[in-house]
Amino acid sequence: MTERGVYAVLTGDLVRSRDIKNAYGEECMRRLKDTLAEIGKDYTAPFSIFRGDSFQGVSSNPEGALEDAILLRLKLIAGFDRDNSALRLDARIAVGIGTVRYLPGDGSAGEGDGEAFRLSGLELDAMKKAGRGIIVTTPWGDVNTALPIFCDVLDRMLDGYTKRQAEAVMLTLAGLTQKEIGDRIGTSQSAVSYRLRGTGYDIIQKIIEWYRSQIRERVGLAEKIDA
Repeated sequence: MTERGVYAVLTGDLVRSRDIKNAYGEECMRRLKDTLAEIGKDYTAPFSIFRGDSFQGVSSNPEGALEDAILLRLKLIAGFDRDNSALRLDARIAVGIGTVRYLPGDGSAGEGDGEAFRLSGLELDAMKKAGRGIIVTTPWGDVNTALPIFCDVLDRMLDGYTKRQAEAVMLTLAGLTQKEIGDRIGTSQSAVSYRLRGTGYDIIQKIIEWYRSQIRERVGLAEKIDA
């Protein structure tokens, strides 16, 4: 099946998966599967897991890809039952934005091909060596100039979150008020406010909105040219 238009391919793997599995068995893999199923439920090709702890999915909504990558990491950090900073559950995620030349008829991502697949795969290999957690690459040079800076900011912030902070930020990004978050997790609004203090969640929201506007503008121009 050949696909037209601009897509997002998200390729990732668990950080320190061998240590995590040795310490906690398959509990971490169950959490990964549940998180991927939730994030990718509306994807063109839902996430599939390969090589034990690597994953890949294809979204027809490239504007939402950065937020998806952030939420995926937050859900892993917040949802794992352990709160051990040395062995917490987290992932590296490389997002490639571009065209998709081919997807198998069954909709699986693993055998797909195209610009978005190549950009995503190349970046994941590179970011392992660089110690990065999120990177996004697009076909547009001016966007690519700014994206590494914003992704570095996101990495520094997410890397420092505790389980409770990640949970509070995740629910804030989902649009819940501090009172609603408190009701959801069984704590007070003041406790939620305390957890959010110093997380810089408002900066994350601004980066997501900047990314959305940049991709929306360029996808719109690409669609006009194709028409």
